[in-house]
Amino acid sequence: MSRLIDFYKKQFKIIRTIAFLALVCLAWSNRFIQDDAFISFRYAEYFINGNGLVWNVGERIEGYTNFLWTLLVSGGLFYGFEPITFTYLLGMVFFLISLTFTYKLSHLILKSEDISLLTVILLGTNYTFSAYATGGLETQMQTALFVASSFLCLESVVLKEWTIKKLALLSSLLTASLLTRLDSALLCIVLFSVALISLVREKTETQQKFKKLLVLSGPCAVVIGAWFVWKLSYYGNILPNSFYIKVASPTSYERGLNYLSLFSESYFLFPFLLIGLFSLKALFKKSNPPILVLCLIMLLWTLYIVKVGGDFMEFRFLVPILPFLFMLMSWLMFAFIRDAWIRVALIAMIAIGVFHHVTTFAYTPDDGVEPVWQLHGHLYDNDQNWAGIGKVLGEAFNGNPDVIIATTAAGAIPYYSGLPTVDMFGINDSWVAKAGYYIGTTPGHQRISPINYLIERKVNLVVSHPLVIPMDAPVEHFPYLPKTPQDNLAGVRMVTIPLDQEYKAVVLYLTKSPVVDEVIRKNKWKVYRVIFKS
Repeated sequence: MSRLIDFYKKQFKIIRTIAFLALVCLAWSNRFIQDDAFISFRYAEYFINGNGLVWNVGERIEGYTNFLWTLLVSGGLFYGFEPITFTYLLGMVFFLISLTFTYKLSHLILKSEDISLLTVILLGTNYTFSAYATGGLETQMQTALFVASSFLCLESVVLKEWTIKKLALLSSLLTASLLTRLDSALLCIVLFSVALISLVREKTETQQKFKKLLVLSGPCAVVIGAWFVWKLSYYGNILPNSFYIKVASPTSYERGLNYLSLFSESYFLFPFLLIGLFSLKALFKKSNPPILVLCLIMLLWTLYIVKVGGDFMEFRFLVPILPFLFMLMSWLMFAFIRDAWIRVALIAMIAIGVFHHVTTFAYTPDDGVEPVWQLHGHLYDNDQNWAGIGKVLGEAFNGNPDVIIATTAAGAIPYYSGLPTVDMFGINDSWVAKAGYYIGTTPGHQRISPINYLIERKVNLVVSHPLVIPMDAPVEHFPYLPKTPQDNLAGVRMVTIPLDQEYKAVVLYLTKSPVVDEVIRKNKWKVYRVIFKS
């Protein structure tokens, strides 16, 4: 055993490198793409084609929530990269950055290379964290910026070393966090306050303090201020359109609390909550400033999750604080648990929790949280095939700007079709976001466009929530539309669009168009009368 320990100590750097590479390989094996990623892809493509950051050509609305990520994606498209592959690679880079700074921050707090490596392994093998290395959204980029900026700030606190270079870098990281997602403001407020208090307490000349405060706040204020001015002049708003859907619309605190509970239950993390509660008094006595700062960030972020009602995607909103959560769990295990076997049991429970989550987590209507495999399946499973619907529409209409579609699945279908699109859930439609038909508290799905609005927008084909059925199945109804007076639907028909040899999509033909008529005739698509589901 002693030889094994000696070997481990001598080869620690190599073992650590192998562990990091193994976690990256695991994340790559868990890669997936989700429909919402194609919203950023659509904005990015229009941007590089000279149409601006728009959802529809000539229609300015900020439907994306990830400005900096969308710009990075547009850069990849500009140089000819396929967007899914490019975001996979970009996400893996940020995943590795997240792991690296989790290790650095853990070592700063826990003072142990071994425990820090264990923390990274537990984090990297968490399925949710590993899967969201990809997904096509900015999740891992925001996480990397969270951990990197936290490390830089807390290292300066511990070392009591606030150099101009570090302050400039911290300001840049906080700026990048805000440009990536505005809700990063919760982290920025905490870290900026920590840095500000430390600088005020620093025993230096007033002039030097002022200079450092200027370096800390100046770049961020200038860049974010300029960004806000541009947003006001370009979109007419500082806040993205999704704010009116996810925050300004009615949400459910119960749904948000359930979201947090589901995560803890699925991963068997409740014992750590109990350890934390029983150790609360000792925690504040023993803890150092970095631990308190991480706890504060986690508290604000979880309150935010409760406020917005969680999310319908598998625990995506928790990913940015998971590095902090696993650092805190490691700290609890090694600061308060004296028995080595209990520590081993807790570590084993984390591993078993991952297995439990991967093998049992599934969507239920009551919870409304879709697992990663289901998010990916929307796009490519034969009986859903949202990507296929978009591609077939793109081939049939060749991006004709006179043909307008409407869908709740406003990602791959609009992107691949290249057609002007009304987002029926309102993420990319300001009217629906504020005045759409209210349907519930599911985040991002609180409102939907009524038929009258689609008629007013002269929508030709309504995909709604995609209805894909077997080729030989009868067309019995067109589901997932809000109740509307029947007299608005005179002359409306349904059309079936073959996707492959086995499945067809059913869409509503709302506003007549000679272009659509010609495509229906040319492709021999079948037309039916409308029968609404009772």
